[in-house]
Parts: sequence; C-alpha cells; structure tokens
Amino acid sequence: MKVIDQAENPVVKLTNVSKVYGFINAVRNVELTIKEGETVGFLGNNGAGKSTLLKIIALLIKPTNGKIELFGNDVEENQHSFKRDIGTLLSHSFFYEDMTGRENLEFYLKMNRKVNDYTKVIDKAVERYNLKFFIDRPIHELSTGMAKKLELLRVALPNLPRLVLLDEPFSGLDVENKQFIKQIIAERESNTTVIICSHDFDSISLICTKVFYLEKGRIERILEPSEYDYFLKRQN
Repeated sequence: MKVIDQAENPVVKLTNVSKVYGFINAVRNVELTIKEGETVGFLGNNGAGKSTLLKIIALLIKPTNGKIELFGNDVEENQHSFKRDIGTLLSHSFFYEDMTGRENLEFYLKMNRKVNDYTKVIDKAVERYNLKFFIDRPIHELSTGMAKKLELLRVALPNLPRLVLLDEPFSGLDVENKQFIKQIIAERESNTTVIICSHDFDSISLICTKVFYLEKGRIERILEPSEYDYFLKRQN
C-alpha cells in the first residue's frame, strides 16, 4: 500500500486506521495525510469503504483500531472542539422535511451560533445563488438538486469551516447543480481543506488535486492529476 509523506501542515492524519463491523472489514489499515488547503477525493465502487472512512474523519463513528489526528492534534483529547471546525454533507439529509429551506438554514445558523444576523446571511446567499424560487418551499417539495444546494449552504454559511467533508455530493444532480457545488468549493478560503467521497471520477477529477482509490477498505492507489486522463480511459 502506498503511503503519503507527512505534509508540512497536516489537517488530517490517519495512522493504521481500521473499522470492523462483525465479520466485515469496512476500512483496513489506512494511512494517509492530507494537508491544509488541499481538495482530495475518495474514489471507489459501492462497498469500497470510502463513506466509512469519511465518517471516521468526521468523528461520526469511531475506528476499531488506529489513530486520528485533526489540525495537528489527537482527536481523543476533545472531540467536541474539533467538530466545530468540520462541515459534513452526507448522502442522507440533515434537514427537516416539513420545514422550508429558509427555516432549516435559520435553525442551523442559530444552533451553530456563528453569526448574529442570520437573516442577512441567508438573504445574501439567496440573491447570490438565485435561490428565491424555492428557498421558502418545504424540503419535501424540492428536487434532489435543489435540496442538495441548500444542504451545501448549511455547511458553507456564513463561511466554509476549516475542513469540509462531502459524501457523494454529485449523485443525482444535473450539470447546473454540479457546477454550483464546484463553484462553492472554488470560492473557498485558501486554508480550507475539502475531501470529496464519490464514485463519479468525471466530476472530482476536475477539482481534486489528488484522488485516493479505495478497494475493499484499502487505499490501493493514489492518483495525481497527471494520471487522470489515463485512469478515465481505463474506466470508460
């Protein structure tokens, strides 16, 4: 297995991390380091372990073995303090289905206590991203693309945290909505690190500076941009 050299400013560092569910080894002895400001991808087929690995980094599940360091510190010391600097978008929604998009965003901005004037923050986003036609509709009435836009804003408002974790953000989206996600990532601060878990290599190859290819819970290969075209031809 290929191991990355320790980066100068590591945001994520995993050492011999594994996750076992009964007889299933979802993640096997993963070692990786991701530095500040990188946009990296976790690529692999269903069941490869990429979503489990993302949830481990998000501190949503505990590994069976191994050590996790975020922002240069061992997460065992105080997990709650690390979570404030992590924004996570999973394949399932965090939104309340009967509340409108605006109400949901207001709820999360109030809960996170990042801003006082949350109405102004939301109104600015509505204007900037042309959301006025669906921001005040209940979530259950929205298309997949509309709902995912708002979910990404839940993570991004008022600004993106130091570490952003996106699980299958392009799934079920058309070209326009995929472009919206890429725009949010492109406009982030230079010290924000983004990890995208996906099986859509066409999309992540356009924005990721490195791609970790997983098979059976292991990182089998690390793809650099110079290898993307060759890998795409093999996949197609």
